[in-house]
Amino acid sequence: MKTDGCIDIDLSSIESLGAALDDYVEDLAKELGISMVDTVVTIEKYAKHKCPVDTGKLRASITGEVKGFEEGSVGTNTEYAMPVEYGSRPHDIRPRDKKALAFEKGGEKVVVKRVKHPGNKAQPFMEPAFMVGGRVARKNFDQAVSETHEKVKSKLEES
Repeated sequence: MKTDGCIDIDLSSIESLGAALDDYVEDLAKELGISMVDTVVTIEKYAKHKCPVDTGKLRASITGEVKGFEEGSVGTNTEYAMPVEYGSRPHDIRPRDKKALAFEKGGEKVVVKRVKHPGNKAQPFMEPAFMVGGRVARKNFDQAVSETHEKVKSKLEES
């Protein structure tokens, strides 16, 4: 016990704590980034697996994008993706920039002013993929946080 009225405080562990917290932030961002990539890839693969195929254009258009650990997206840029996903009522198809529609049917060329589309039943492929992706994301992100926490905890115990 000191008799000069001063208190000695050992601050050497503060430096290792600061370094560990810096490492925690970096490690967590890295692990969350890996989790985001895994989640987006899972959603993209599942959507392609569930996607109905006629020409293959819709399936090929399904792509994922990751922007760091904060943002990921999966989607398609085809104009008929929503009617496939949600279905459509019977409707007329008319030419946009031409006077008639031309296509082949049964090996013969057909030219008409309009086509009566009978509509189609919903064939969901994106929504089921996002449902699976939500479960995968939860598991991936929980695991990333737990592993990073344990890593930093063991570093602190060593110092």
